[in-house]
Parts: sequence; structure tokens; C-alpha cells
Amino acid sequence: MNPDKAAAELKIIRQLMERPIRYSAMSGLSGILAGAAALAGLALDRHISGAGTHEQAFWINLVVWAGVFLAAFASATLLTHLRERRQHMPFWTQMKWRILRTILPPFVAGTGLTVIVAVQTHFAGSNQWGLIPAAWMLFYGVACWQVAEFSIVELRLMSVTFIVLGLLSAGPFQNNPYIMLGVSFGGVHVAYGIAVWARYGG
Repeated sequence: MNPDKAAAELKIIRQLMERPIRYSAMSGLSGILAGAAALAGLALDRHISGAGTHEQAFWINLVVWAGVFLAAFASATLLTHLRERRQHMPFWTQMKWRILRTILPPFVAGTGLTVIVAVQTHFAGSNQWGLIPAAWMLFYGVACWQVAEFSIVELRLMSVTFIVLGLLSAGPFQNNPYIMLGVSFGGVHVAYGIAVWARYGG
């Protein structure tokens, strides 16, 4: 057999074998914890930002939700690592590299937009900050949709939900964007985590 053809077939077999591993390695608990972090962040944000000026509220929003992201990311990484150690799987795989390359553009775009709007809000007095939660939901929904191409169907459903909620937050619910953040990053993540836990375990 041609060596190049054999190598290509082995690559396909390895990818097909890795796909079900990725399905079964999804951590439902990490989704639940991410949702809990978002709900806690929403409660803290509403409690603290209501007592200050508009500019203070802006910085509180930014710091609280950055903390929510870091807490959710850290818990997801740790729980995935612990589960894969129990299953004697390597921490870094070709599939994870594909996921990273897939989600990086939406996250870079979302971060860049946040920085631009934050600078304009602080230095130019722009009042566009209310659209940032909608942008976060939309970019996150797009990232999840892309990852769902080689992941579980629950992730595809979650991505559609985030995109719909992001559009609603940019339109009818623009006056209450942080409630929509709680519903999406909080409630949707918890529901997703419970569904994954029940179907795939962990």
C-alpha cells in the first residue's frame, strides 16, 4: 500500500476513534458550575453596581463578568483534566487543538469589541456598553456552534439558544442586558450541564 495513503487512512481512523471519546468526556458538572458562577456574578453585579455612579457601575460590570469568565474557565479546565486522568487520557490532544483553533476567532473578536467599547465609554462618554452583553452571547453562541461540528448535540442546542438570547438582548431586552446574561450564561449553562450529566455522566 502507498505509504501516504496508509498514513491518511490511519489519520482518519484516529479521528473517528477520538470523536466518541470527546462525546463521553464532556463534563456536565463544569457546565453547572459555569452557570452557578454566572448567576452569582449577576447577583453580585446588581448588588454592588446599583450603589455607585454610572462610571463606577461600568467598571464593576467589567470586573465582575471578567471574574465570572475566569472562574468558569478554570473550573471547566480542572474538571475536564481530572476526568481525563481517571480515564487515563492525555490532557492535550489533537481534538483539543482543533477546538482551540475553532473558538479562538470569536473569543478574540468579542474581547476586542469589549476593549474598544470600554475605552470609548471611559474616555469619550459613549453609551454603547449596553450592547456588550448581547455581543458576548452572540460570539459565544457562534463559538459553541462551531465546536458542535465535532461534539455533542446538546452543545448545538445551547449555541442556538445563546444566539437567540443575544439577539433578544440587542433588541427588546436591551434595557435589561444583565438579566439576559444571567439567563444565558447562568440558566442555560446549568440546564446544559444537567442534560450532559444525565446523558453522558460527570
